[in-house]
Amino acid sequence: MKDKFKIIKVEHVWSDSEDRWIYIEYNEQYKIIGLNFMQGSAYDHFKAKWCYNDKGLTEFYRTMIDTFTIEEASSDTIEFINKVMWAYHAAISYKDQY
Repeated sequence: MKDKFKIIKVEHVWSDSEDRWIYIEYNEQYKIIGLNFMQGSAYDHFKAKWCYNDKGLTEFYRTMIDTFTIEEASSDTIEFINKVMWAYHAAISYKDQY
């Protein structure tokens, strides 16, 4: 069970269409166990400040995987991650605003 959360791979993915860097951690089963992101293209800033697991975003992603399994199957992984990130950001913004 402990190995379920052992990081075996980390990716930094540039999403040109969303103008963001994405941080992704994977476990041995190649499941995503950590996510974070930064809007903008400043890679050095991204590496210095955003390359860690945002636990809230990661749990939200897991919930979205369970909730929208059909959506995930029809999208590639990065496209689905981007949708989750926009929904997460919107939810936090609306909560803070209202």
